Amino acid sequence: MLALPVALPEGDMSKRTGFYYYAEWVMSHHRYGLLMLLLILLSFTRNQAIAIVLSILFIGELVLRAGLMRFKRKTNPYKSSLDLKLDMLFLFFDMLALLSILATAFDVQMILGEEGAAARFLRALYLLRVLRLFRYIDMQSLMFSPGYGMFISLVVMLSFFVEGQMLWGIVIYFSVEVIIRLVLLRNMTFATRRDRLVEWGFWGVDVLATIVMVPGLTSIPYGNALRGVRLVRLLRPWMVILRNLGKVFREGDYTQEIVLVILLLAMLSITGGVVGHYTMTGFDFSQDGLRSAMDDNLFVQIWFSFRTLMAAGNLVSDPLGDGNLALFSVFSVVLGMFILSFFIGIGSSIISGLMAKLRNERLMIANHLVMIGWNSASPFIIEKLKLLSDQRFTSLKLVFLGETNKRPEELESWVTFRWGDTEDADSMERVNLGSARQALVCTDDTLSAAEELSQNLFSLLAIRQANPDIAVSYTVMGMVQPRLKSYGHMLQVGWDKAGYYNKPTVLISEPDMRANLIRNVLLYQDVDQVLSRLMIPEREDESGMHVVEWKGCIAQRSGEWFFIDNAQAIRVTEMMRRCFERGVVLIAVADIDLQVHPLTALSSDVRVTSVLGVAVDHATLYGEFEYCLNMDNVERPAVPDAGSVPALLPRRRNLRLLAVGWVGALPLMLKRLLGSFETIHVTLLDDMSKEEHLDTRDYVQGRISDMEGAEQRISVDIRRWDFSRMESLREHVRSADKVIVSRPAHVVKKPHAMVASVLSHTFSLAEEEGCRPEMFAIVDTRNQARMLQKELDRFQLDMDVNVVVPMEFYGTYAAHTSYLMYTSSSPEVYDMHRSLRYLLDSLMRGELDAGVPMALDVLPCPEHATDMDAANLFSALLQQGLIWIGFRVDTAIVADVLKPNVVMRLFPRRHEFQCLRQLEIMINPLGNPQSLAVWNHQQAHIVELIVIRRR
Repeated sequence: MLALPVALPEGDMSKRTGFYYYAEWVMSHHRYGLLMLLLILLSFTRNQAIAIVLSILFIGELVLRAGLMRFKRKTNPYKSSLDLKLDMLFLFFDMLALLSILATAFDVQMILGEEGAAARFLRALYLLRVLRLFRYIDMQSLMFSPGYGMFISLVVMLSFFVEGQMLWGIVIYFSVEVIIRLVLLRNMTFATRRDRLVEWGFWGVDVLATIVMVPGLTSIPYGNALRGVRLVRLLRPWMVILRNLGKVFREGDYTQEIVLVILLLAMLSITGGVVGHYTMTGFDFSQDGLRSAMDDNLFVQIWFSFRTLMAAGNLVSDPLGDGNLALFSVFSVVLGMFILSFFIGIGSSIISGLMAKLRNERLMIANHLVMIGWNSASPFIIEKLKLLSDQRFTSLKLVFLGETNKRPEELESWVTFRWGDTEDADSMERVNLGSARQALVCTDDTLSAAEELSQNLFSLLAIRQANPDIAVSYTVMGMVQPRLKSYGHMLQVGWDKAGYYNKPTVLISEPDMRANLIRNVLLYQDVDQVLSRLMIPEREDESGMHVVEWKGCIAQRSGEWFFIDNAQAIRVTEMMRRCFERGVVLIAVADIDLQVHPLTALSSDVRVTSVLGVAVDHATLYGEFEYCLNMDNVERPAVPDAGSVPALLPRRRNLRLLAVGWVGALPLMLKRLLGSFETIHVTLLDDMSKEEHLDTRDYVQGRISDMEGAEQRISVDIRRWDFSRMESLREHVRSADKVIVSRPAHVVKKPHAMVASVLSHTFSLAEEEGCRPEMFAIVDTRNQARMLQKELDRFQLDMDVNVVVPMEFYGTYAAHTSYLMYTSSSPEVYDMHRSLRYLLDSLMRGELDAGVPMALDVLPCPEHATDMDAANLFSALLQQGLIWIGFRVDTAIVADVLKPNVVMRLFPRRHEFQCLRQLEIMINPLGNPQSLAVWNHQQAHIVELIVIRRR
């Protein structure tokens, strides 16, 4: 195997899990695939020395791949997914390819000789080394495309003329294809029984066509006749083309136009022949150089007229010989060119229509994710889905169904595009929703509340008819509370009394997410970045929140809580410390009822079904958990006294908030803030008309009056304000604790420019008034935020500004939720992923009573701390009910922290954070080489410790 240039972490972090992680990083990279392609091509040189070296390398790689599969197959969703079956199939292909190379290495050809059946078999075996290439080709997406059908047609026709190794190569290729399709079909979900029979029927035909390609069958009776069966392979692609060609003819009504032009051409040809018959006596109409009786035949004269109309090359050679003839010839050719242009125009229209039909042809892939509709969150969702797919080293198949045939400009090229009515059964069939694994519906931003409710309900009916059991998630731009008190959720179907619609369905409200986000950043300004990292870290080697299956229990013995697995029993605190030392932070466990139990707030015995924690991937979480559970007891040094470790800072109980511009979901945000502050005073400044000012004030006051006890604790002052009158901000900035600057409600063109303008003036006012309010800028895109962050980082500022992109955070949560649903290959895996979603929801809710009683918080790092032991600090914080999950560094060392290691440089992936604040945050202190190096050598630059606390 090629030596993996892995920069393994220092200290006691598990080298085995780190090695497997980086090994998968390398072997799933496209550069590694190109390297394997070059090595396989090199093996065809038949050089024995090269074959020996390649054999050693490939044996090492196969051993590593087998070990990696064994390591990953212990955890879901991998062990119950199609990926495991395909990996096992490709591992078998790799073994066959290795046998082919070993035959060259041991020079078996010389032993068997050049003739005989064994030699011919060896020549076929020699080609098996190309089987390694199939691992690096996405056959699952390729083999059902129209372009692939044309390629297969070419190969089938070629198979009638080639012999020897070329024919064996075609047989091997088709054999591998039908085997891969067998695995795929066995794991497909079909919408109807007819679809299942059709797909298996085509597979059977392809198997028969592949068998009759074997050269030896020509020697049996009727063997040559059987060769024609391979033409049946052309049936599938050409059926699709001919069916769509018929649709183009019917929809474009080209038949009438074609008949009209043909009749016109026939009339002109006949007319020209008749005229020539009577006026051009003695002319050589057959153009054979001889004057004969054939030239007097009327049909020959008509044919001459037709030829003259159709081709300029049929002009008379001597224009001076006969003036009438020359004039007729020129006139006929010019007229014929016009007629021919009609044919070309009709033909191009037909081809254009056919290609449009083929581009919108029904997809034949399965186990894919379908995105239906488009809104402002869709670009962020697609970006994060791609990031998640890359992190899991998988190939996500995403299909987008739009309303029009215009592809959205922000739709990335790797996404398959189809269009149609998003509530129509034919459109659902076009994206093969019946065989999809998950559907993500993006509700239009411009809909009213009534339209949003009705259209989402109707789309749910259409989706469930196409695929009753598919998991569905909705990104809703409004609130998602039930419209009837008796309803359990917004999309409950009134006539469903049998639980038909009681299937996995998640509604994600953008206003609710925005209110929670702004509430959380007002308390802890980096909460959006920490939660985004826990869901979808942008660097592939960063840790995130994962969940794995584990069957055991937690029970109390002698006043202490223990993990119990058969004969093994270990204290929960000791288990958490062991895992922390090995790069895994345990957070909670879940039981069979999907109740999540924080490990710092256990109150009763738990029958554990899954474990939740922070790790680089779920395989590392499970592997280290199992390893730590079976470790021998170790002597521990005394844990530092709780008084010597940092403690949570007391928070201000009164809030004076200045909001400039449109905040969105303001009453809901104030309701969320009630759990953290005793009194709240909000001043809202925005550019609005008198009528809008009155309506907004009445709406906010009405919502506050609906909150129990809120009128005495919340005061809201809403004022009209022109965004150019900066001096009038002075009095508000002077008295504010926190300032939110957002886009004006009515500005559509470049609203982020106004955010920057107000922020600049607010800085000056704060300095002049000698106050230091916390500032938050809210923008629409990450590019806007990054530009603003870079500008602020150019200067040494006393005040900190947090730039927030609520829609990006919403897209991150929606993508993470949808991806968990997509990867849930069974109901048990889906329930396991639900427990992870419950935990993340609770961390976003903060101080609210519902959900898991856990919240994110931050501790100041002790000044001049340079020799703290990470494990001891973790244990000391654990005694206070705090789970240490990360830290933040100052900007002085940011440029040196995230330097790529050798693996990242040779096999680069996306390793740059889009948000500059992410560069300062380290999740899982001992979880990767970068964070471990900072803790060991740069402790003086650590300014905050990130923890999860009990509420």
